[in-house]
Amino acid sequence: MSQVDLAAVADTLPGLDLVLVEPGSAEARRLPYQWQPIATATDPRARLAAALALWNEPLLAALPEFAVALRTRFADVRAYLADDEPALLYLATDSDGRLLSWIGFDPASFVEPPFWEQFPEPLRAFLRQVHAGFTSGGRTAFGPMHPRHMRTIAEQAGEPDGLADWDEEQEIASTRLLLVTSNGGMVDYCVSPDLDVDELAVVFEGDIDPTPYGPALDRLLTRRLG
Repeated sequence: MSQVDLAAVADTLPGLDLVLVEPGSAEARRLPYQWQPIATATDPRARLAAALALWNEPLLAALPEFAVALRTRFADVRAYLADDEPALLYLATDSDGRLLSWIGFDPASFVEPPFWEQFPEPLRAFLRQVHAGFTSGGRTAFGPMHPRHMRTIAEQAGEPDGLADWDEEQEIASTRLLLVTSNGGMVDYCVSPDLDVDELAVVFEGDIDPTPYGPALDRLLTRRLG
């Protein structure tokens, strides 16, 4: 994937205005200093290696299958401005050969979300230091979304004070489940002060399944690859 097909890449992230950052351009000066080797490298594998060198090892250890996929299934990482914000696009193909991308935003854009103390420390470090959000197919799915987009289940439903039917039936209130990511469909992954710090609530059709965060995220990310 030595040549980026801009139209094909844009199709993987509908709704985002993407501008490829060329070495030496005015846009390149807006990138974080730690991304400069990625922006200037001419070899796709070198760009990928430089990007993965920024990832915190404890998170990679918690995501063993996806960590292998990052090194073997991904072909390139390119620097972009996405809606005028610095971002890295990680490019791969799924099992049918279709182009996929994950977008990782500049950690300088991090904002602390609600229930921040309930996030597992490797995920906290990733969002603060590596990417303030890392998603595929949109802004909220297949990886931790940008913290500024994180909302409780109640807020997502337009009832920020709580969902009466939900809160009467569930052990964890809708105001205490913060959406971190989803599968792009019916399954949500949430943190909550009512769970252990290393757990996510996997929520499907009102059922709440507390699950260790590592296996939950690892399955979600690798399934995206097919």
